[in-house]
Formats: sequence, structure tokens, C-alpha cells
Amino acid sequence: MKKITAAILIIFIFSSISSAQYKGYDDKNPKYKTNSNNLLFGFINPNNFSMNHSFNVSMITTGTGNVSVTSYINSMNYRISDKLNISADVKFQYSPYASSIYGKGASNSLQNDLSGISLSRASLNYRISENSFINVEFRQYDQSDYFNNFNNQYYNPFINNRGYYGY
Repeated sequence: MKKITAAILIIFIFSSISSAQYKGYDDKNPKYKTNSNNLLFGFINPNNFSMNHSFNVSMITTGTGNVSVTSYINSMNYRISDKLNISADVKFQYSPYASSIYGKGASNSLQNDLSGISLSRASLNYRISENSFINVEFRQYDQSDYFNNFNNQYYNPFINNRGYYGY
């Protein structure tokens, strides 16, 4: 106890007699560029950026056990021009409960397999004309994606919740 008290006292004494160096700064030269025209990082226009969110809670019961899964998907879209946009879906998924007739190890393994963060979709979309477009897309399917609303035949990447991008 005496050693700790002595160490604290020494630190207090040396910190009270030490002096810091004050260095002023030049107000004439700002550190950051101020003429960014309301762009993020100098090139991203926030008016062309949109986000959609979805949250899903599901539970399934079978003859071999039950599992529950919660997932949050953040769909981000950025319109580069009237004919070109990019989009990505980031999924946060968690399984709070799983049970299996095969034991606790199988239940824990199932919970761990269904939990995590992933990039479930990334796409680059180019509209050639009013009735045609080219879509280059990466998708990572897992068991919970088979009944997702984005996987239907009527999904159009140029439509968001406010209507068509630029058309």
C-alpha cells in the first residue's frame, strides 16, 4: 500500500511542476478545404444516395429441432449519373436460439453458422435505353435469402422507394 501511495505522490509532484509547450496555430491557412460544394469526400453527392432498411424475424420448427433468426439488411444505392448507378446490400444476421436433437454442439454450430455480417448483394447497373439495361451483380445466397422480396422476378434495380432514378 505504501508503494502505491508513494508512486501516486511522485506522479502528482512531477506532473504539477512540469510545464507544457503552447504552440499557436495560423488562422490564415485553414486545415480543410471549405469549397466542397456540399459533397462528401469531395466527390460524393448526398442527394444521389439513398438507403432502404429491412428487418426480419423468423423461426422454424422441424422434426429435428428449432431455430430463430433475426436479420437487418441495409440496402444502399448511389446514382452516379442518370444512366449509371451502384448498389449494395449489407446484412447483419443473428440467431438468438437454436435447438437440435443432435445435441448442444450441433445447436451451437447452427447458431454460429447463421450469425454474422455479410455483403449479400453488390451491383453496377447501366441503363442503355428506356427499355433495356445491363446489370453486373454479385450475390451471396444463404438459407434465409430464398424467400426474400429482392429475389423476385419483378425486381428492378433502377426503382427505389421514390420511383425511377432520373426517368
